[in-house]
Amino acid sequence: MKDLFGNEYKDKPVRVNIYADEVQSRECPYTKEKWIYIGIVVEDLSNPLLEDIISERFLNNFDQSLPYYQKNNRIIHWSEIKDADTKNICKRWFEYILDVSRSRRKFYSYILGINDSKLNKEEFDPQDQFNSKYNRFFRNAILYALKTFFPRKKIIVEKIYHEEGQQQYDEYFPWHCVYKITNREENITFESNRIEFLPKDHKKDKRSNLIQLCDAFMGACVSIIHGIKPSKRSKYRKELMDTILPLVRRMINKPHNKNSSYQHAKSVQPTKKSLRSYSYRIQKDCRKDGERRGVGKD
Repeated sequence: MKDLFGNEYKDKPVRVNIYADEVQSRECPYTKEKWIYIGIVVEDLSNPLLEDIISERFLNNFDQSLPYYQKNNRIIHWSEIKDADTKNICKRWFEYILDVSRSRRKFYSYILGINDSKLNKEEFDPQDQFNSKYNRFFRNAILYALKTFFPRKKIIVEKIYHEEGQQQYDEYFPWHCVYKITNREENITFESNRIEFLPKDHKKDKRSNLIQLCDAFMGACVSIIHGIKPSKRSKYRKELMDTILPLVRRMINKPHNKNSSYQHAKSVQPTKKSLRSYSYRIQKDCRKDGERRGVGKD
C-alpha cells in the first residue's frame, strides 16, 4: 500500500490472544437434534479486554477487606449461576458488552454451532468422535473469527487459551490447529505452537476471567436459542438472558448490519452455514422460542 505521497508502507500487524470454551451435546427441545457449540473471545492486545473485565467484576474496587470483595470474587460458570452474587457479576459483564462506548474494539466474540445430528460419523475417528469433530471445527472457528474481525490484516496470535478439559489430553488438539493454520495462512502467525489450558478459577490465573466471560456469553446465547429448564434458581439466568437478548436478536436476524447501535457486524458473530452450523435452523428455533422471549421481533 502507498500513502498520500506515494511511499510504500505496511500496516502494523494486529496482535491478539484467543480464549475458547465449548458446550457439549446440547439437545434442541424443538427438533431433538444434538448440537455442539464452540465459543471464542478474541482480545486485541492494542485494546486489551482483560483488565476491563476484571474491573467490571470488582466494580473497580480491589480492597480485599471489604465484604463485597468476596461477593465479587466468585467463579462464573453459566450453568452454575444460581444466586444474586454470580448473576450480578455476569450482568455487569453483559452491560459492558452492550455499551459500545466501552466495549468497541475490545470485545470480539464468535460462536459456532455444529449440528452433530447432521454430521457424517464416518468422517471422524470412531474411537474418539467428540475430539475428532472438535479439533476440525475449532480450527475453522479460529480462522473465521480472525478473518472476520481483522480482514486483510497481518495477525500475530500470541496465545490460544482454552478451558481445562478433555481436549488437553487429546493427541492432536493442543497443537494441530496451530500447525494447520501456520502452513496454510500467510497472514496469520503464532508465537506459541501449542494451546495453553487455563483453570476455571480466576483466583488461580487472572486470565481465566476471559474464559469465564466466554462461557457466560456463549451459555446465554445457547440458552436463548434452546431454552433452559425452569427451577427456583433459573430466574437468575433468565434475567441475564433478557439483558443480552437485544444483541443476540440482532446477531441472528441481521448479523451483517453495519449500522447497528451494537456495532456487532465486525465484533460479535453467530454461527455460519459455511461451517455446517445450520444457521437457518437456529433462526427458525429462535423464532419459535421468541413467542415467549421476544426473539425475532423488530
